Amino acid sequence: MKFREDINGMRALAVVLVLLFHFGAPGFDAGFAGVDVFFVISGFLMTGIIVAGLEQHRFSILGFYRARIARLYPALLAVVAATLAFGFVFVEPGALEGIARDGLASLLFVSNFVFLKQAGYFGAQADTMWLLHTWSLSVEWQFYLIYPIVLALAFPFLPSRLGRFGLLLAGFVLSLALSAVLGTFFDNDRIISADFYMLPPRAWEMLAGGLVVLWPWRAPAWAPRRARTLEIVGILAVLSSLLLFSRETPWPSFAALLPVGGTLLVLAANAPRSTLAAVPFQRIGAWSYSIYLWHWPLVAAIAYFGVTGPLVAPLACAASLLAGWASYRFIEQPCRILLKEKAGAPRHTRTALMAGLGLSTLAVSAAGAVTMFDRGMPQRNAAVAAIYQQSLDASADYRFPLSRCGGTTTFGTALRPCVLGTPSQRDDILVIGDSFAQMWYPRIAESETELAGHAVVFITKGGCPPIAGLERTGPGFGCASFHRMEMEQALSDRYRTVILAGMWASYFDKTNPNSVLCDRAGACGLSASTEAGLDAAIDNLAHDVDTLRALGKTVVVLTTSPYPAYNVPAELRRRIFAGDTPPADWTFDFGAIVARSQPIDTALKTLSAHGANVIDVARLLCREMICPAARDTVPLYIDASHLRSNYAAVVGAFLDPFIR
Repeated sequence: MKFREDINGMRALAVVLVLLFHFGAPGFDAGFAGVDVFFVISGFLMTGIIVAGLEQHRFSILGFYRARIARLYPALLAVVAATLAFGFVFVEPGALEGIARDGLASLLFVSNFVFLKQAGYFGAQADTMWLLHTWSLSVEWQFYLIYPIVLALAFPFLPSRLGRFGLLLAGFVLSLALSAVLGTFFDNDRIISADFYMLPPRAWEMLAGGLVVLWPWRAPAWAPRRARTLEIVGILAVLSSLLLFSRETPWPSFAALLPVGGTLLVLAANAPRSTLAAVPFQRIGAWSYSIYLWHWPLVAAIAYFGVTGPLVAPLACAASLLAGWASYRFIEQPCRILLKEKAGAPRHTRTALMAGLGLSTLAVSAAGAVTMFDRGMPQRNAAVAAIYQQSLDASADYRFPLSRCGGTTTFGTALRPCVLGTPSQRDDILVIGDSFAQMWYPRIAESETELAGHAVVFITKGGCPPIAGLERTGPGFGCASFHRMEMEQALSDRYRTVILAGMWASYFDKTNPNSVLCDRAGACGLSASTEAGLDAAIDNLAHDVDTLRALGKTVVVLTTSPYPAYNVPAELRRRIFAGDTPPADWTFDFGAIVARSQPIDTALKTLSAHGANVIDVARLLCREMICPAARDTVPLYIDASHLRSNYAAVVGAFLDPFIR
């Protein structure tokens, strides 16, 4: 296929959008749309290669795979190897184990499955997922593996161009419909994440590029001026995504039609004098694949080492461009030329180079496997090795049975309650709230034998506090509808006591707004980070308390359980690995964390005037808002916010009078 400056320029535009998004540049909150541009271009180019080969009866599936490997794999292997080597020297064992796991997954083209399970939709922490960006490469590789086989099998039965176009159009429509359904109709974060990470709901973007190649109604070439106008409209459509979308937009779904459609216009225009032909666009476009590969480990390193300052992002962007150039110049280009089937090195040389690439892959994979199965090699640092197992034990110490309880069924039609004790007709206790309500499950479980003739039932959903009318701005939560369902249970005759618990302060964060409310008058869209949002939340809570109290129920409200806002087991390992061992009895200032939020915990105490029993959890666990994070170097938290089970089981004794 003839080299096209417009395509190369679109690659540059796409990678710049992604870079500015990942490095937090203002105004680029939807820069992730650059990945969708890459997908369309990839589908266009791959369809052109495959169709040309099939029409000329010279297409080889194995040859296609070989060409893709020669083009893409060496640079990917280099990034995985370099990140793993860097981690071995500078990164604590837990994070290194993650690098090894993710590196293996990316080399096997299945990292999107790993990140679906580990990260969720935009939920990954950069400092723990150094190769997160390889999810998109895995999606592309899965497409490359399937697509040529489907076309090779279908083409003999579809001799006309219209029939072949129809095949791709059917796949496009089915994939787009799947993406739209998953992203629009289900309040389930796992479904939303599958929409983002998996090939089936992403395939339509690559098939869209193929539709341009197989367009059956051949039109005369665009006049240069008209072609350039069409190209500019396409570029503006892609850039308009920055104004219309954000992290809260379900993606890809229908929303991605805008950047995908814009890219299609550029491809269809095929402008002879492209707006994107300027030298900077062409250079960055040529380096774009390597820039994309190398930039995310820089993002992860900045987060891991806590590097801050106004120059960090610009310097990191510059370093990404430099690394991309070096990778293109010294890895991509030499390997592409030497491994090219026709114009490259002699056949025996190509065979030797492919064997070398295979052996290098085995060596890096073996190093990753050993590192992963040795749990990040804690023996690299004697001080870390001494506390490593207990830090792992802390991270795993969450006894709430999420596999069978919590939230709703997959399609949101039914609750998934957890029941401890023997259910009764009128004497059960109901615990409602988010994961901070789930934290107290171990205390109840240890007292289950003392639940005489009644049960304690947990109806909870992570990320959803028990506040009427509150909705998270991110997709996949459905908190308002879940609260209606849990309140229906709370109002039933079965329960004599209702306990409300939540990570209240996090929803009312003034620096990172993440929730909106509807007040009882019907006004919606009130940000929880504002005083109006806080007032609406307390008014809604007071109404629920009044309603429950009017039915003769005991109502208990737990204020926010203290949390440090950093992953305690991981931070402990990180500090010890760096030689900065924290005190054995390690503490944090919860007052500083709460200060970043609207004063929700203070406001909750006003519910006592409505007959609620309000328990100040911070007062019980902390001394003047200075709270323990570890005791005798043993973490008391499983992550950045949740108490570990054995700690919660002890300090949760304040619940006993309400559950027995």
